[in-house]
Amino acid sequence: MSKELQPAVSTELLYPEDAVYMARTDLIQTRMLGYKTLNLDTVTSFFVGLLNGRCAIRHEAGAGREVFEIFERAGIRVEEETWTYRSGEEAEDLADKMVAQGKRLFSPYPLRAGRLADSGQIVPPALHRALNAKARLDTLVPPVYLPQRRILTHEELASFEPTEPVFLKAGGDAATGWGYAVRPCPDKAAFDKARYWFIEHREDVPVVLLEEWIDISTCWCAGAAVLADKTICFGGAEQVFASTARQSGSMMDPEKGFPAEGHALVVTIGEAARRSGYRGLAGFDIGLSRDGRLFVFDLNFRINSSSTQLLFHASSVARTGLPATCSFQSSVGGSFAALAERLAAPLSDGSFVPVRMFNGEKHPLSKGTHIVTGFVHGRDRLNAINAAKDLHERLEG
Repeated sequence: MSKELQPAVSTELLYPEDAVYMARTDLIQTRMLGYKTLNLDTVTSFFVGLLNGRCAIRHEAGAGREVFEIFERAGIRVEEETWTYRSGEEAEDLADKMVAQGKRLFSPYPLRAGRLADSGQIVPPALHRALNAKARLDTLVPPVYLPQRRILTHEELASFEPTEPVFLKAGGDAATGWGYAVRPCPDKAAFDKARYWFIEHREDVPVVLLEEWIDISTCWCAGAAVLADKTICFGGAEQVFASTARQSGSMMDPEKGFPAEGHALVVTIGEAARRSGYRGLAGFDIGLSRDGRLFVFDLNFRINSSSTQLLFHASSVARTGLPATCSFQSSVGGSFAALAERLAAPLSDGSFVPVRMFNGEKHPLSKGTHIVTGFVHGRDRLNAINAAKDLHERLEG
């Protein structure tokens, strides 16, 4: 399908001309995400087609002609200045070169501590950490939208006995996501198990957040673009959970659209961050309780897993006429050329839109396994879920 997709917010608005996407950090910065070494390189392959006119430093497995051709076949124009690397050292050397040319870096997670000067980054690391710290939600979110919370020291956690279901969450300023550092505690046994996990990780978790358990009907990751002069909310992707607090994907279902009150709330939060100096994308976890109230559970001042789906959703729906989209991820063996061939039909009819393509032939830790990430279309929620199953069978069968 040849019709070009247009993002809800253009690159020119999202990032200044001197911006460079540099996502390669280290396992210390990502220790509360459950990252392995391979993840440090796969994360660099996100955001293709949303950095046109800007620079990106990517692992060679997530860039190159064979990768970008897949995006272009999906109607996503790729006109970024791409610099590829093979090792972490090469990535940092490229970052040095970009900074020396007067450019500034931005990243989903803090870069390796002390390695790159603050002046060479769009968002200073200290501000990035402060905005993402769960314990500071009350500095950005109006109180009426916050669940009841307490901050516990490890000594307080050791002696605390719950009388009702709660959540325990990592405090501190380490990057978090995917529910890796969140523990739902519906009963005493689950609380005790969670307590021991946080004790084992106390060096990385200086304090623990105790949060009330709220019965939620729907939870979204709401997309925010914090620009130079304003904040734009570009919708909300419903979070799909494999289990309580463990996200497994995202759904755009017209029957469960992000409410207008949520849009206004996103702008309020984004404007508070903008006034503090933040610029770039963000995603806010916002849930709707059974009694109709909105609650903010987390603020992620970074590119989120649903950001690209949200940004291309409206344009892709207009092209296909299919209003529901479901996130998709698969690990595929065989040659990358064979994978590209199996994707030809869903790319040509617009039913699949890539978000990330990672060529496992170019990374030793991939062991020849490729990563395909994107979203699929359906007439409705169930049809989109079935379309994702069909695509899995096409790629893995």
